[in-house]
Amino acid sequence: MTKLTSILVATDLSIRSDRAVRRAAQIAREHGAALTVLTVLDDAMPEDMIDTLHTKARATLDRFIAAVCDGVNVIIKAEPGDPSANILHACNEDVDLLVMGTHRQRPFLDAVRETTMLRIVRRTSTPVLLVTDRVDHSYNTILAACDFSPACSGAMRMAHALAPLATIHPVHALHIPYSGMLSQTRAAADAIETSFRREAESASKAWMRTEDLPTAQMAQLEILPGIPYPILRRKVDSGDVDLIAIGAHGRVGAARSLLGSLATDLMRDPLCDVLIARP
Repeated sequence: MTKLTSILVATDLSIRSDRAVRRAAQIAREHGAALTVLTVLDDAMPEDMIDTLHTKARATLDRFIAAVCDGVNVIIKAEPGDPSANILHACNEDVDLLVMGTHRQRPFLDAVRETTMLRIVRRTSTPVLLVTDRVDHSYNTILAACDFSPACSGAMRMAHALAPLATIHPVHALHIPYSGMLSQTRAAADAIETSFRREAESASKAWMRTEDLPTAQMAQLEILPGIPYPILRRKVDSGDVDLIAIGAHGRVGAARSLLGSLATDLMRDPLCDVLIARP
């Protein structure tokens, strides 16, 4: 199991980021890990303004960290620069986990350009925990989106490292292409689904045999027909899910510079806390 020794949490001093800092502190305390809290100030401002904001930001962080990080080895950094570049640079310094809050919703801009969060997740090899929920307990129930890829396996291992006692519920979305065109009757539709289900079951058995997975904490794999994001939404709405664990990409388009559609959708509209990892 992966051992967490160094955690980085990025904050813009918003309420959204406060939740991320609280979760990072809780994880660091549970694992005995060192915690770095980083806030990046816009370096495009005049130098005297940066100095003033730096003083205020550091004072705000000092007060907040003193209140929520009791018993944690904390380093606080408030520095000028570009948020994406500075956070990515900090991730290169032997960081086991990057924790971030949700981004501010800007529907039009988010539709036409890449958000800071997407840019960071796309370019870093460090697992990223996106925090949305209030931090009132440890993770107990983890929903793992399974496509039997190496990235999916990495996400499950990291989820187990974060919460060793949590139950992991793997779910596979069964894609049946052109189902409406291929089947004219209910019997034909059932036969087509059975064929694709058998293929998925065979792939899952091979995956379980070849991958190092936290099987002791894993519930039985569910194979559900449909599109991944709506399936995860229904599972979250109907159950007590604390965390969704997914790979940064599937088998198709597995270049390190690319993100899968599910990872992108969950970052734009997270259903609960989300862990994104690479192989």
